[in-house]
Amino acid sequence: MRRFLPTLRASVATGLLLAGTAALAQTPPAPDPAVTALQEAYALKVTPGPQADQYRELFATVLQRVQRSYATEVDLPALAAEAQKVVERRADGGANPAALFGEAVNAALQTLDPYSRYLDPRARGNERESFGPGFGGLGLQVEASEGAVRVVEPIPGSPAERAGLRTGDLIVRVDEQPLAGLPLSDAIARMRGEPGTVVAITVRRTGEEFTVSLTRDTIRRQAVRWTLEGEVLVLRVSTFSGAVTAALKQAVTEASAARAPQAVVLDLRGNPGGLLTEAVRMADAFLGQGEIVSLRGRTASNQRSWQADAAELLPGVPMVGMVDRRSASASELVAAALQDNGRAFVMGQRSFGKGSVQTTFGLGDEARGALKLTTAFYHGPSGRSVHHAGVTPDLELHVPPRTEARGEAWGQDQPAPGDARALPASQARVDPGRCAAVYKAADPALSCAVAYLRSRTLDAFLGAVAERR
Repeated sequence: MRRFLPTLRASVATGLLLAGTAALAQTPPAPDPAVTALQEAYALKVTPGPQADQYRELFATVLQRVQRSYATEVDLPALAAEAQKVVERRADGGANPAALFGEAVNAALQTLDPYSRYLDPRARGNERESFGPGFGGLGLQVEASEGAVRVVEPIPGSPAERAGLRTGDLIVRVDEQPLAGLPLSDAIARMRGEPGTVVAITVRRTGEEFTVSLTRDTIRRQAVRWTLEGEVLVLRVSTFSGAVTAALKQAVTEASAARAPQAVVLDLRGNPGGLLTEAVRMADAFLGQGEIVSLRGRTASNQRSWQADAAELLPGVPMVGMVDRRSASASELVAAALQDNGRAFVMGQRSFGKGSVQTTFGLGDEARGALKLTTAFYHGPSGRSVHHAGVTPDLELHVPPRTEARGEAWGQDQPAPGDARALPASQARVDPGRCAAVYKAADPALSCAVAYLRSRTLDAFLGAVAERR
């Protein structure tokens, strides 16, 4: 694998991120007239003073960086006009300079994509925490849904699990502050905090609401877990934050000491993404040759590709990669690389469809926050982009509609990323409920993966499943 150049760093709920932090130029070019008009309108709305002057100048720095570095061409006057709409809604004088700046800039950035945004100091701190071994919070994996925050899964042993929160619960308020209209990252920031502090969350479940107080704790992730299903090694990867590939290699070593694996399942279900470098390293770990991914953006630093080196984990061992509608970004990169190179048979549901990469640009003084910006799109070895399309599995595990996880909405007339309706008509489909009769594992989908590997061919697997109807 090619050695990594110094890269940039970002953070996301569901994202593919470059590591490191870039600083914005301290002396921006002369402002565009539209930016000047925005600055003048802003000055009328906020409380005068040094902070107002600082953020007034920051508008030009941020918007011009967007124009230079965004993944596609940006109409700067239109972007400034979107920010000015927010500013003009305020009465003259008295607005908090930092709050109005963040609100206006994020309104403009949201017209580009859901992942570019301004991070205030608190959100920036949470971003950095998310790449560490632990953070202060409630222990919830969440996603945006229905104008609230939907619980995907409580982390075992966390305050959220102890309080009885369940998959599908909707969190509608935190400390009596509504979450409707907030970006997911801001909602998450409200739930995080120092261990030992108390937070009240209001939950909607089956149409009824109740409030529960939880004490934040240090949440430690276990990025990689392994189990053995007979001779099949199952590697469950929940995130690409931190040194995940090193943990995966250690898991393979530990499992192999117990029993030499005859097949392997790489389970990426529910994995929302993380660092680009870790995704590339993990794909490379299972590939002995071939392209892993190519990055395509407007700047030279975002035009590159990675090739696998000759070293390979478990060479020649049959492999299944598992994805679902919540597998996003970095996990999609790995699945696409293994699928396109013929290394893994991919099973599950069409993945989320986030093929963009974000870079975080520092704004100088830590108190000013940072800019997280989509700077490139990635393409698999076949040249395909997963953006909005997702990774289509070789075998769809069809989940009945009443139990399917809900993703973020992409428009009423457009199927959400991962919507099984968009799969090719010829795509092989299996009801995972039938697989347990062939092999019973921890869950029906995993039963299908192990049963497929034990059957050795797709036809044999489909025949075995059909016989158990």
